[in-house]
Formats: sequence, structure tokens, C-alpha cells
Amino acid sequence: MALIFEPDRVAYDPDGCLLRLFATDGLMLVRCAVSKAALAALEDDALAGPEAMAETYRRNAEHIQEIANRKYRNHQWENGGLVVVRFEDVTNLQNARGQPGAAAASFQLPPHEVK
Repeated sequence: MALIFEPDRVAYDPDGCLLRLFATDGLMLVRCAVSKAALAALEDDALAGPEAMAETYRRNAEHIQEIANRKYRNHQWENGGLVVVRFEDVTNLQNARGQPGAAAASFQLPPHEVK
């Protein structure tokens, strides 16, 4: 079953530099997030702060949700069940589709985001 995302419910998590997403699988809440680095790989505007991250997510929600769904189905969870879309996930999807990333070529991951 595919996750159902609440498109307007996102929250910035400054501790993890993540944008938290709200999704459900039937009646079960599924904790999802997308990293700042992943958003910057899609659009370098995401580096401007939490509001810019949210706007980048909304413009690219289809791709981000596709990745989150795949990771959820494959049980690729982090930290107790959190599904996180990371930089590598976005660039791998872009490479598979032959799409260049907006900031992927020049973006450097901060040390705390390397997994």
C-alpha cells in the first residue's frame, strides 16, 4: 500500500536539518522526513532556510514522496522507524531518469549529514 501524504503539513526539525513530513499507511502514522541536502540537490533555493525548504518540497513533492514510498516498502528506516529521503536518494533518482540536479554538482554535504 502506498503512503498517503498530507501535502500542507510539514515541520522543520533544526536538530536534524530535516523537513518532517506527515504520512499514513492505512490508519498508521508513518514518520517521514527529507534532508536539507536532498532538497538542495533538487533546487539550490532550499538553502535559504526552513520556508524555502518547505517550498522546494511542495514543488518536488511527487519525486520526494516516490522515494519515501520506496524506502518505506523496502523497510529502509532510520532512528526507530523514520523514513528519511537523503541527498543520495535524490541524486540516484535523478541519475536514473537522466536529470541533472540543481545543486548536486557543487553541493557539499555537511559532516553531520553523512550517513
